[in-house]
Amino acid sequence: MTMTRKSPSNPGRAMGDDFLKQLLGRQKRLIVDRANQFGSSGLPSAEQLAETVAFAPQDGNIWLCGQRMMLLQGAAFGAIRRELVEALGLDKARGLLTRIGWQAGARDAAQVSAHWPEGDHASLYSAGPRLHMLEGMVNVEVVRFDIDSSVGHFYSEFFWHNSLEADEHIAAYGLGSEPGCWMEVGYASGYASSLLGRLVVFREQECRCMGHSACRIVGKPAEQWDDIDLDLAHLDALDFLSRSTYGSDEETRMAELPEPADDRAMVGISAAFVAASQQLYRVAPTQATVLLTGESGVGKELFARSLHQASPRAGTPLVALNCAALPETLLEAELFGVERGAFTGADRSRPGRFERARGGTLFLDEIATLSLSAQSKILRVLQEGEIERVGGTTPIPVDVRVIAATNLDLRREVEAGRFREDLLYRLNVFPIHLPPLRERREDIPLLMSYFLRKFSARHGRKPLGFSTRLVNALLTYRFPGNIRELQNLIERGVIAAGDGELMDLVHLAEAGEPLRSCGIGLTAEGKLDGLSEKPQTAATSTTQEVGIEPELANLQAFLSGRERVLGTSLKEIEQRLVQLALERSGGNLTAAAQMLGMSRAQISYRLKGE
Repeated sequence: MTMTRKSPSNPGRAMGDDFLKQLLGRQKRLIVDRANQFGSSGLPSAEQLAETVAFAPQDGNIWLCGQRMMLLQGAAFGAIRRELVEALGLDKARGLLTRIGWQAGARDAAQVSAHWPEGDHASLYSAGPRLHMLEGMVNVEVVRFDIDSSVGHFYSEFFWHNSLEADEHIAAYGLGSEPGCWMEVGYASGYASSLLGRLVVFREQECRCMGHSACRIVGKPAEQWDDIDLDLAHLDALDFLSRSTYGSDEETRMAELPEPADDRAMVGISAAFVAASQQLYRVAPTQATVLLTGESGVGKELFARSLHQASPRAGTPLVALNCAALPETLLEAELFGVERGAFTGADRSRPGRFERARGGTLFLDEIATLSLSAQSKILRVLQEGEIERVGGTTPIPVDVRVIAATNLDLRREVEAGRFREDLLYRLNVFPIHLPPLRERREDIPLLMSYFLRKFSARHGRKPLGFSTRLVNALLTYRFPGNIRELQNLIERGVIAAGDGELMDLVHLAEAGEPLRSCGIGLTAEGKLDGLSEKPQTAATSTTQEVGIEPELANLQAFLSGRERVLGTSLKEIEQRLVQLALERSGGNLTAAAQMLGMSRAQISYRLKGE
């Protein structure tokens, strides 16, 4: 199949003057006086780039510079490419693949700049070809590279050897008269443009698809090419500007935003987070009761506040109550209020949480810890829309939207007789499940940057950023404490790291025990290697992976058949389970008992037996 270059079908949608002005107006100051080759001593080096690769097979994740990656067979990529050409036609497929390449290059440039803020432009720019090689697309040979900040000059020329895209193009269509490395050209253009802050366009002057021994590409500022409209048409510029990472910064804008007034922000781009957020904003304009479920530390209270702010009740009170934080004797008075003289010490009448939230929203956290008696009274409020204060006889109407939250499975609690089934149906009008952090790892780098900025400002510290080793460790860590644990780790690191110093694993250590990673890294020689600082046995690996204690690790090893002898007494296991439940319930005996399927008396007995 012979490929011929076509003129753009709609040149008016290509590169306009306004588009050029926007890009050139964002030009960054070049921080090198003169460079004509890739330096070996700059940041990042090839070895440092290799260290940013982390494999987490237990999660099915691969990370490169904090971005989730995937391994794809070259033949599968070729099949996708052929399908696009056949479905869209040559010109549209070329434009689509060019834009995809641009996006990939622009994202890599943003990550490299964030990882090595002290790197000069020559070294940071050289990371682009090295990343392209690391990602398995091409082998790059530098022919010429010039940056001169005194005149704003940029010129780059490479040979591409073993281009994956050229191989697949030739396999599908044979040799032709046009170059075929469309996505790789887009990558080079996107990387250079994003890094330098000006529109840089690369072209293939020679290509293996045209019978040459290697692909030769040249890159220079867009305005220095004579017939630039042909190249820019493949960017579909007017639409592309609003969609691209380079043009809009939409997906990285969280790091650019000022701190929210209440020091709270929802941060995330992962599919699980976006799905939960979409559910939140769908139900927010309604009056429906919402049930938030998820593990401890996933941000249920933050979601509840965001839901309230997005609802028509945003200007009314949001009142929150942690149901596990109050003893049973005080809970009813706290919820429904007290009339004067209702009991000894009630020297004045006072409203409860339902009244204080009148016209607004009441957030009931850890609702599963309520007694059956308290549950029945809340059910009556939801059904009748009125309350009675403790010691009172007059019904008080309340217009309150209830948002409930729990880290337990309420259906199992119903089966166990600890939660009312009718109350479950009242609360479960619109359930939203908030995913644990281990299921939204794409958000970890964003959250790290957000917490770094937040705690640096709070504590007056100026750490330089994060080491590659720390980023990889956190990307592959199990996070039993979810976002709350990550927040605490970053705050600890901000305090421990010195000004101008990279935050590393040692700064997150607690009681002398460093944070462990369960991922696999890539050495500079291209070999997989564990990231942990010392070997782990199967038992210790499991313990560190999920954050459990030795007693429970011994039990797990015994149950799985790895060990023939339990190695721990049943009493020790039982006591450790009780301690874990108490830690996770904040010392609340009732909540801890419900977690373990026990009574409060049974928990108390075991604590006395220690």
